[in-house]
Amino acid sequence: MSQTAITSLQRNLSEWADKAANEQFLHRDQEALLVRSLGDPARAAQVHVASWMLGTWHLGHGFAQALGGNGRGFDEARLGQTLRRCGAPAGGVAAAAASSGARLAFSPMHGTLTALLGLSLHDPGAEPLYELMRGLPDSSFGEGDQLPLFLRELLKLRAGERPNITPRLGPYQQVLMQWQTDQRLLGLALADLLDLRMGLRPAGAAFDDPACLIYPFEVFAVQNVREWLELPNPKVEHAMMFTNLATMKPTGPWPTNDLVQRLERQLRGR
Repeated sequence: MSQTAITSLQRNLSEWADKAANEQFLHRDQEALLVRSLGDPARAAQVHVASWMLGTWHLGHGFAQALGGNGRGFDEARLGQTLRRCGAPAGGVAAAAASSGARLAFSPMHGTLTALLGLSLHDPGAEPLYELMRGLPDSSFGEGDQLPLFLRELLKLRAGERPNITPRLGPYQQVLMQWQTDQRLLGLALADLLDLRMGLRPAGAAFDDPACLIYPFEVFAVQNVREWLELPNPKVEHAMMFTNLATMKPTGPWPTNDLVQRLERQLRGR
């Protein structure tokens, strides 16, 4: 991984966060839509969409602030995580409770990124989402759903269950294969995942989600699950692990605000 590639990703995130059109549409417009829609049952769909988009703004903008050295950016990012968690899985949780074979009301990738960011940031409200994603049947995963499948197996490990290590996991299989063996090989496998995400290998693909541009959530999710299980963590040698976004950590309690509290109360009341 060259420093040039990292610098390019840092610039991309900063430019995205500084773009006035993004702030207007994703922040101001979606916040206004969410305020108008809360409490109106006929606008439930608008609540979910506005929550997701507003959360995307706060996650990306907060991470950009932290990348620039402002540790308070993590508070904004954590608020964004709450908003996306409320926006993405709420309908899916209800559907899954009704039937184990029910289709999700959000895409597997939306749920996967939200859960992985939850694990990375120690999201205290993400347990229902973890339970949902851990319980998904094999039929929920398509040919390209290697990352969602990896998340399910990671959550199984977290719950003390045996993971299903299958070739369907693709490059993520190596992480699970090295889980209890060689920490050095596990560290290499995690570094390979970061290269894969950034599209530096033929099989890789870069995520276009601003929250995922340069934040090594796969590594932090794995590390935090291993800490949960009281397992040692490997050293991951990768340039993405040496930016401010990776070396600085959130501090203090999980943040909230009046709008998020209203949103969470409405979703709990359904």
